Amino acid sequence: MPISPWYARWRLYRLVSAAVLAGATTLAAQAQAPGSVRLDPTPTLQASQASTPVPAVAYRSVFVDLPQGVENTVLDWKAANAAVGQFKRGHADLLKWEQEQARTPAPPTQGAAP
Repeated sequence: MPISPWYARWRLYRLVSAAVLAGATTLAAQAQAPGSVRLDPTPTLQASQASTPVPAVAYRSVFVDLPQGVENTVLDWKAANAAVGQFKRGHADLLKWEQEQARTPAPPTQGAAP
């Protein structure tokens, strides 16, 4: 006698439900039993009290580790603009003046410490 489609589907559902039930039972057996883990409420209670001492936080600027650049000195930009403004052709004359200054040797300083 041939198996009806309804009976085949019922057997398939029964096998799948048995597998799911077996898996759930295995997971439940591996889980910890309720009440086996006891948490210590003391730290939570201490943190909730306003009178709990808190260590002071040391201030540290976020800009401390930033690179400062090539130059260690800070120049006044207004004075720099006024110095460049003395030249008729602006920056081109300034570059020419700097090149002339580099060619002439600096006079020796007197009384310099050895």
